[in-house]
Amino acid sequence: MRVRVTSDALQDVQDSHDFYDRQEQGLGSYFRRCIEQDLQSLRTTAGIHSQIHGYLHVNSKIFHSIFYYRMEQQTAVVMAILDARIDPSARDRVLEQRG
Repeated sequence: MRVRVTSDALQDVQDSHDFYDRQEQGLGSYFRRCIEQDLQSLRTTAGIHSQIHGYLHVNSKIFHSIFYYRMEQQTAVVMAILDARIDPSARDRVLEQRG
């Protein structure tokens, strides 16, 4: 299965990277590596996850992040990678805007 990450989702990763790096130098780089591993895992599991607001979603294995994606033919298109602790109404607004 192919995985494509949208520019919005890449910006989510950059924003989280910056946040974690402000907490502790180097933590942002570790976050990015973990997200890359999660994306590799998605190649084998895409399509099996439950839906919320029209998006399939799966949790990151290490960090409090959730991948929101849609299936387009044989490709998982990652639309957002958001902190799981985000206010649900803010999450819903983000997903609605990216829909």
